[in-house]
Amino acid sequence: MKLIHNSGRYCLKFYLSLISVFFVALPADANELKFITIDVAPWASANEETQIMEGAFIEMVKEIEIRTNHSISITLTPFARVYRELDSGDHDCTILIPLDETAVAKGELVAYHDMGVIPHRDIVLSHYEQLYDLNISLLRGSAIMERFDNDDALHKEYDTDYLISLRKIARKRADAIAGAIPTILFLAEQNDLDEFLGDPITLAQIPLHFQCSLKSTNAEFMPSINQAIREMKSDGTIDRIKSQYYF
Repeated sequence: MKLIHNSGRYCLKFYLSLISVFFVALPADANELKFITIDVAPWASANEETQIMEGAFIEMVKEIEIRTNHSISITLTPFARVYRELDSGDHDCTILIPLDETAVAKGELVAYHDMGVIPHRDIVLSHYEQLYDLNISLLRGSAIMERFDNDDALHKEYDTDYLISLRKIARKRADAIAGAIPTILFLAEQNDLDEFLGDPITLAQIPLHFQCSLKSTNAEFMPSINQAIREMKSDGTIDRIKSQYYF
């Protein structure tokens, strides 16, 4: 009985070792494309309650996955890390503002990201010169457009986050808020502050391109993804996603 028991245990270890070698040699996610982008709502973020990822980027990538049959994983991270991950080849692709072309290959233009000023609901803006009469709240270090950023004649008040600026507008301690229009509108709605906002004036449109790491081992998938994006723009899918998330 002892001999049979030991023999069986030896055989079990032998087969387990074979299984282990098999899975190391053939990883399940060998052909998975790794997408990465910034963790900023409503572009891409994790829901605070469910931790499920949501946003315009998430919906676009889901649609790309369906149309191309490529398996795609998503990583959300601060902006600086996106470039590092693509430059190293640890991640394959992104949809974001144009990055250094020494690190990435630029693909299809997906959409534009509006930067501008949103006034209090009692103020109507139609042209830039009206901004000189306003106290404008914005994030310290933010970049809107060259003229606005370098215009010392504007009355600018710097805050640490958009929510502070939105609350200032609600209390009429500021006339307007400047920055990323989709993000501001999303935060306003989430915090029941959207009723205090008027119509935004767009000062700049930042292009968002599909881009892939020059060190990616999955570069052969780029043409099919470019084609999927073209189809999504043509059939209105991109516009639907943009309108859903304030873009």
